[in-house]
Amino acid sequence: MTSPTPSQHQGEPVHQTQQTQTQQTQAQQAKQTQAQQMPRPVQQRQPMPLTHPYPHGAAGTPYTTPPTAPFAPRHDPLAAPDGSKPADRRLLAITSAAIILPILCDRLVFAWSDANTYTPWFDGFWLAVIATVTVLFFRTAHRSLMWCFTTIATAMLCAYAIAMHAAGKIDDSWVTTTFLAVPCLLMMTLQISDGGFDPHHPWLTVKRWLLGWISPFTKLNAVGSTLSHAQHAIHAFSSKNDDNTTPSDSGSTRSESHVGQMTTARRILLIIVVAVPLLVALTALLASSDLVFNYALRRMIGSIDISEFVCHVLIIVFLFPFCLSILAQTEVTNRLRMHACTPATTSAAQPSQDKHAFDTAVAAVVLALVLVLYAMFCVIQFAFLFSGRQLPDGYTYSQYAREGFFQLLAVVCVNLAGYALILCRVRHTAPLTGMLIVLIGETGVMLASALWRLHLYIGAYGLTWLRLESLTFMWMLIAVLILCLVRLFVPRLPLATIGFILVVVWYVALVLSNPNNIIDAYNQARQITDAI
Repeated sequence: MTSPTPSQHQGEPVHQTQQTQTQQTQAQQAKQTQAQQMPRPVQQRQPMPLTHPYPHGAAGTPYTTPPTAPFAPRHDPLAAPDGSKPADRRLLAITSAAIILPILCDRLVFAWSDANTYTPWFDGFWLAVIATVTVLFFRTAHRSLMWCFTTIATAMLCAYAIAMHAAGKIDDSWVTTTFLAVPCLLMMTLQISDGGFDPHHPWLTVKRWLLGWISPFTKLNAVGSTLSHAQHAIHAFSSKNDDNTTPSDSGSTRSESHVGQMTTARRILLIIVVAVPLLVALTALLASSDLVFNYALRRMIGSIDISEFVCHVLIIVFLFPFCLSILAQTEVTNRLRMHACTPATTSAAQPSQDKHAFDTAVAAVVLALVLVLYAMFCVIQFAFLFSGRQLPDGYTYSQYAREGFFQLLAVVCVNLAGYALILCRVRHTAPLTGMLIVLIGETGVMLASALWRLHLYIGAYGLTWLRLESLTFMWMLIAVLILCLVRLFVPRLPLATIGFILVVVWYVALVLSNPNNIIDAYNQARQITDAI
């Protein structure tokens, strides 16, 4: 046998290598063909950063927009902290009352034909307000004895004013009662209608009374929400009388129809709000610009004065949001009290803070300096006024009394305010209590001085309503000073509450005691024909 040549041994590996390469190439081509036949995945493009048209740096500097926070849900001004809201029917009743009160105000106060012979019936309007507040908030207010007291006192004052008005006796007592006493008591009645008046903590009520005068102007955002809830109540009432909706209707169908009703109601309300004032104003302008049109208009509508009618409509439209605002805020306050969400309960849940905000030493030094000044004044009073010694040249006792009465009355009021501040905000010590007793005594001397001055002045010039009111008011202040003295030894005595009751009883008793007869009898007994 012949052995293979070296060339044959070298050719076999080369041939096998070529076959292997060919198989690998075919396998790669098959994979590429399968890859081409398979669907390509969709490539997600990355968002390009926004470029500001006028970048702060070089051209094309990326400008990333700040992330925007999601819109916060709109807060309902009528919602309580727990999310509950007044019933729609309740707000519908409040809205109806807010419509009736401006109409009554227009009819009783502004509906005069002759300003020289007509006197506005403010007292009748106040009586209507008392009746409205009683009807609306009696369910929560009747639990408070203070509310019952203020309501009865206000009604008595209104009855007195109406009787004086009907008799034609429009004097100073009627003016003071109608424009000062009754509005103040009405605001107090409204603010304590939640039934939660605390006689030992009256300062929250005082704060609410003060804020009540500005709340109709600052809480107008509650008007829109109240009207919206009133619309819901109207639609709920109409849906009950709707026979087209069967019991088998689904909830989605009812909700869709309710949405349609709300849209229609809002359109109707918008038409009324926009069209009626516009037509009234344009009609008044056209009637005043053309006599023939004015004559034809009068023939159609009778003897109605268009300009006067527009004025009354504007008065009602102007008063309506303020009446609705104060009534809605009162309802919200009452509901907060019912849900135990009032500031009083909230503060009680918080950690108690030290109520003594002023340093005892500082208060004692300041009070001591004031007492020294008052002591010098009291010495002068005993030396000249009470003893009857000769006054300096050019002074008479009537002039001396007239010049100092109101200033002394103001000082007495400042002393009472300082007493209340020290009592509530300064830590009680034995020396400070002694100085408060001295302050009460010196304030009593000032009251006696003011009373003596007023007595001299009345003896010289006669008795009038203002002098009778001031005289009885100072006797009432003497009773308050006695209560202040008792309060130092009886810490649980509700001094502010008793003082308020005393003021109301004083004024009601004064106006119901027929002050005109008292004034006339005093002046006739001293032969004073014309008191000045």
